[in-house]
Amino acid sequence: MSRWGAAMGFGPKPNLQQQISASAEEIRVAESLLEQIMESFEDAEKISERFKKHTSMNTINSDELLVFNADNDLSSNFQRLHLTMRELANQRQKGTSIRKKAKWALYEKKRFDRMIEDVTGFTSQLVDLFPAVQEDQRVLCKNEVWAIPEAQDLKLLNDIACTGDEMLAVEVKKEMDSRGHSVTDWKAGGNSKMWAGDENAFGVKSKGHSFAKFEVSDNADVHLGNRNRGQ
Repeated sequence: MSRWGAAMGFGPKPNLQQQISASAEEIRVAESLLEQIMESFEDAEKISERFKKHTSMNTINSDELLVFNADNDLSSNFQRLHLTMRELANQRQKGTSIRKKAKWALYEKKRFDRMIEDVTGFTSQLVDLFPAVQEDQRVLCKNEVWAIPEAQDLKLLNDIACTGDEMLAVEVKKEMDSRGHSVTDWKAGGNSKMWAGDENAFGVKSKGHSFAKFEVSDNADVHLGNRNRGQ
């Protein structure tokens, strides 16, 4: 959603050079979609507050009111990806009223899943409504991908994007295909044999790989890099 807004020229630094041609009908549809997105959040918040009050009245110290804490409940790789993507979104939202809204918790997973499904659908319709700015959105997708240096984080993002963010998923796949392997924190000793790299057919462009924090000892036979058949 923040990516679409940035491509449209909204945000803390509006793009005054962005000239978007839209008919009265397109503007009406866009306003309707934005209203439905806001209503999805508002409805979820109201339901959440009713659930909280009901549970608090009937059960003391109920585990049903425990909320997810990204700082404590995410694994290190998910947390790293979460922080990166949240910072990118926050940069686009600085100075906007959405950042000033009070925080609230959504307690039921089925409600959360439904809200995400609805908002994702409305956002996809907004993207399709203004094809002229889709190239700008693709550039923003590339920037998001480039902000993620870890290969495992990129794989996580690919798994997430494939469930509802087709444009980002395409750029993630391109970046994954262009990157080589990253091999870190390993040891080879004794008479072990190890090879880290790709075996490429003749004429296939080799990818670069990175190797760090490793130790080779004794009679270990280690090959780092690609093997190219037919050369």
